[in-house]
Amino acid sequence: MLNLLIIDKNLNNSIHLLNYISENNSQFKVHSITDNITDGIKILNTGSIDFTIIHVDDNSDSIINNLNTISNLYYEKYKNSIILISENTQDLFYNHYIYECLNSTENISLLFSKISELAKSKSKQMNNSILLSKINKELDFIGYNLSYIGTKYLSECISLIYNNYDYTENLNKTVYSIIAKKYHKNINNIKCNITSATNTMFYECDENKLKKYFNFYTVCKPKPKLVIYTVLSKLD
Repeated sequence: MLNLLIIDKNLNNSIHLLNYISENNSQFKVHSITDNITDGIKILNTGSIDFTIIHVDDNSDSIINNLNTISNLYYEKYKNSIILISENTQDLFYNHYIYECLNSTENISLLFSKISELAKSKSKQMNNSILLSKINKELDFIGYNLSYIGTKYLSECISLIYNNYDYTENLNKTVYSIIAKKYHKNINNIKCNITSATNTMFYECDENKLKKYFNFYTVCKPKPKLVIYTVLSKLD
């Protein structure tokens, strides 16, 4: 279950939101409530929070300055994970951590819908991170060097296909194209890097392990497409 942090000087606001969340959801729970940003940053720097609600008072610059003191260890974890609430959203500006700014005059149901939307997004990110970890474990087992960019591309290709098996129809037009656009490369660059990583794996992998993993009778170099399908078959 995801953990929510509420930062609000008005304790009644926090309790009202806490009660509403408790009655209307099972996706996330209120982990902590604090009435000041300084203590809030300390809680965030434990790494135990998934997303945060901050009620901004007149000093919005102080909030933003404090957010910039979040440990670099959690720079990616807390990306787009904070909802700001203020009486005047025009005075606020977005930074790396801000997901959305809401006007405090909005009703609690709108706030809750935005929290739920953010929770769903964070849950998907966590699930994808777990999937990539499993894929990398398989690739590492058969001898892929996880520091190679081609291995990274291959891992992401497998992840994409796992979530949408329609992508298997034409790798060039589907996953290779998606990865190429993501990293601003051309498709040939993606394919060449994956092939290079696969060649290195083949020459460094133990022959018996290779035959057993791919069900080969004799030792031969697997094509990336076979690697993708074989890893996919071992994920479920």
